[in-house]
Amino acid sequence: MANDVAQRILWVLWPAFLVAAAAELLFFAVFDPADLAPFGVPLDAERLPVYTLFFFFFWTIGAAASALTVFLQRSPFDINRCPLEAENRPAGCPKRTQGADAAPS
Repeated sequence: MANDVAQRILWVLWPAFLVAAAAELLFFAVFDPADLAPFGVPLDAERLPVYTLFFFFFWTIGAAASALTVFLQRSPFDINRCPLEAENRPAGCPKRTQGADAAPS
C-alpha cells in the first residue's frame, strides 16, 4: 500500500517538475523579471528569487493537473474495493463472506 502511494506521488510530481521547467524557460524567454508588474506594482526583487517563485508556481499548477489525472485514471476495482477483510465487513455488505449474519443474496 505504501509503495502504491509513493508511486502515485511520483506520477504527480515528476511530470509536474518537467512541465514547470519547460514553462519557466518559455515564460522567461518572452518576459524579463525586471519588467513584471503584477497588479500594476513593479516587482522589487532580484531576478533569481523571481525565477524561483515562478518555478514553484508552475510546478504547483502542473502538480494539480497531474494529481487530477492520477485521480481520474483509477480503475473501478480501485474505487469499489473495500479496505476491510471479507470477514470484518459489516453485516449486509454484499462482499462479506457468506455466514449466518450475512444478508441473503
